Amino acid sequence: MGTALQVTTPYSRFRASVYRALHRPYLVACLISYVIIVMLVIVYLQKAPTYKSDLDIVLPGTGANSQVSIDEVGQVVSSTSAPFGKGYNPRVNYKEMLMSRNLIENAAQSLNIHIRDFGNPKIRLTEQTSILNVETTANSAKMAQQKAWALYDALQAQLDHLRADEVKRRDESIKAVLDQYRERLNATRNNIIDFQQRSLLVSGEQLQRETATLATIKERMVMIQAEIGQSDDYVNQLSVDLGVSPAMAGQAFVLQSDGEFRGYLSELTSSASQLSEYRSRWGDGHPKVKAEFARFEQSKQSLRNRSQGLVGPNAAHIFTSLDLKNNPKRAQLFADLINAYALKKGKQAQFLELDQAQVLLNEKIKIYAREAAELERLEREFDLAEAVFTSAAARLEAGKADVFASYPIVQLMTPPSVAMKPVSPKKSLAVAAALFAMIFTSAAILMVNKRREIVALVVEKPKAKA
Repeated sequence: MGTALQVTTPYSRFRASVYRALHRPYLVACLISYVIIVMLVIVYLQKAPTYKSDLDIVLPGTGANSQVSIDEVGQVVSSTSAPFGKGYNPRVNYKEMLMSRNLIENAAQSLNIHIRDFGNPKIRLTEQTSILNVETTANSAKMAQQKAWALYDALQAQLDHLRADEVKRRDESIKAVLDQYRERLNATRNNIIDFQQRSLLVSGEQLQRETATLATIKERMVMIQAEIGQSDDYVNQLSVDLGVSPAMAGQAFVLQSDGEFRGYLSELTSSASQLSEYRSRWGDGHPKVKAEFARFEQSKQSLRNRSQGLVGPNAAHIFTSLDLKNNPKRAQLFADLINAYALKKGKQAQFLELDQAQVLLNEKIKIYAREAAELERLEREFDLAEAVFTSAAARLEAGKADVFASYPIVQLMTPPSVAMKPVSPKKSLAVAAALFAMIFTSAAILMVNKRREIVALVVEKPKAKA
């Protein structure tokens, strides 16, 4: 047989090269991997641009203290400790709240978008600080910023709702306790009112006033008794000096102040003088003497009758020789004696009245003392109930002011930013990722292709050492 000459064409050469390539599967796999990587990079670069907006919120790290003083009750102290000293970090709670479905749904509703379009924010906690970084993404810089603001507003609304709910529940529990305290307070007040209606004592001040009045009466009695003794000594001495008693001096003034008595006394004095003169001349048997004697006896009888009508019997003969009108000094002494005696009697009457008042007041104070002990006990119960009720009410009001105890206040440290350029896709990142993927794929395929040489090299090394 002869040898035939075969002519090669470009197509035949292409077929030969393809045939040779298909007999190298590792090379084919590497090429296919390169094509897939390039296609993935192209798809990534064809994505719509994504913009980012971030904001920073901070939690204050110091507490607050307040103190309220209530007169005659006590003090109410309200304190809010730092939120980071309770065994937990509130930043973690706030991070979970920002990532919760409820809050994200509220934020999406405020922008009139679906929750899937809103997406999940990225929350980062900065170590050793109280700062939270919140990051949102969108297809435009403005929408990303609006998402950040909506998320922040939704967080504040959620915190306000939780604080209001906490205050409401705390108020309901405390008000239930306050109702019990109020019932006890009303019961103690009614006990005091009932006791005051049944007893003579209305307030403790009554006993104090009555005791002070009794002490004043005793002091007054001591002073009056001393004045009575002084007046008694004065009256006795003046009576001895004048030779008359106060009663007699008073009768003398009564008689001397009566015109008819003075007329009878003057008639008696004139008749006595005339009778003495007639007796010295003619004796007792003379008619003129007898007539004058009859006149004298008539004047004496008239004087006696008048004196008996004024001051009683057996008094006229004492004052027949007393002419106070002609002796002004003696009349003044008589007046002093009568005045001192009357003052003495007035003091004695006052002393008796004070003594009776003292006896009655002593009995009254004994009753008041027993009732005061019971009233004081009831008032102590009322004061205790009032103090407990007022303190609980004050704590309730102070607790309302402390709304940041469980949920600390959140402050916006950095407002949401406006992105100047998109954060995705990034050409440099895509190229670097493609190169890294190609290098990794090439190394992996090369190791699979040369696995026999690598295994033989690894196995022969121990033998050589042996």
